[in-house]
Amino acid sequence: MNASLRRPGATKEARRIVLAVIGAQSKPPTVQEIFKLAVQHEASHEPSSSPSSMEATTPSFDRKPQPRYPDHEIKSMRYLKTVVLPSLLQTKNVQKVHSAEELTPEQLEQRLQTMTRSSRKQAASLSTTVDVWRWQLRTYKYSPPKPKTESVYGTEVGVGADWSHLNKRRQRSRSMSIARDVGWLEELDKAREEGRKAADEIAS
Repeated sequence: MNASLRRPGATKEARRIVLAVIGAQSKPPTVQEIFKLAVQHEASHEPSSSPSSMEATTPSFDRKPQPRYPDHEIKSMRYLKTVVLPSLLQTKNVQKVHSAEELTPEQLEQRLQTMTRSSRKQAASLSTTVDVWRWQLRTYKYSPPKPKTESVYGTEVGVGADWSHLNKRRQRSRSMSIARDVGWLEELDKAREEGRKAADEIAS
């Protein structure tokens, strides 16, 4: 594929600006709000209102559409929507959230003005809510590591068991019995270990 036809990736600076804009808002912004704020963020130039000398001599049908802010990191709405935000989604820096929001009276009036006369007659049934997609920084929930459970020696003879339901005399008696059983268990394990070592020596 021709390198000139490849879509450039999001620059590090473009990603930084968009993350800074989103993070600075008290409410997750829409893509339109992000673009409006981003081009004001360290903007290098305003969009040019007069064509360059080369553009002036080039027939209009040969001109390629120019980005709105060619010298800014966020060159256009298209670049923001198709390159920068997808890049931030891929690296899990941001997430897209949906909400149904009530239209303001001004927004309702604007919608009515764009409707045909016949459509305005049905304005009473016009929905006053719209689906809005907003962008916010991804938050990570901290999951503390599970505490390590240390193996307790002698659980099979009652070590670590709850004997609080017994009276003090029986608790003392149970403790002495457990201590005696643990001693016996240690002797048994020691004998088993010596038996394994002896078997290994014979086998070798």
